[in-house]
Amino acid sequence: MGKVKKQKRHQKFDYNRDRKKNRKKSKAVPAIKCEEIKKAWDVTKSVKKNLEDMGIAADSNKAIKVPKSKPLKMGTLDVEMEVDLEKTPIKKFVMNDLEERSKIPGKKKMSMSDEDAGFCVYMMDTYGDNYKAMARDERNYYQETPKQIQRKINRFKSIPEMYKIYAEARQGESSMDS
Repeated sequence: MGKVKKQKRHQKFDYNRDRKKNRKKSKAVPAIKCEEIKKAWDVTKSVKKNLEDMGIAADSNKAIKVPKSKPLKMGTLDVEMEVDLEKTPIKKFVMNDLEERSKIPGKKKMSMSDEDAGFCVYMMDTYGDNYKAMARDERNYYQETPKQIQRKINRFKSIPEMYKIYAEARQGESSMDS
């Protein structure tokens, strides 16, 4: 005879899923943090079409095509990437604004925890520049080596806000002693 086929159970309705809410979520405008893109965004168009109009690739794998052939020997095959230059962006001002914004250098925010700063202040007050003695100190809880302590103190000195307070406090103490 043959095998007996099992009948498939029919799909049951999922009462816990709000289909209307899910549909609205899928059609919602994405949260855009970039101000340049936010200004040029058109709510009536899709995400892909909006990005295409601005000259931004929605999918980088499709924008720059790399051939799938493997090189015979390492470094012998010159890979030429095909860039799709046919589509010129409609909203060129977005690209220009993004390029200008990328050229502005960002500020480096150097910081150190208060605990580390207190450790550096204590060590510098107690031992001066003797990093070997600092490494043997009982307050060196993390058992840092002299080199690690030296790096930490140099980092403390390179942060102007923190070191300025330390230097002013030391000058104030030395003037009181005189």
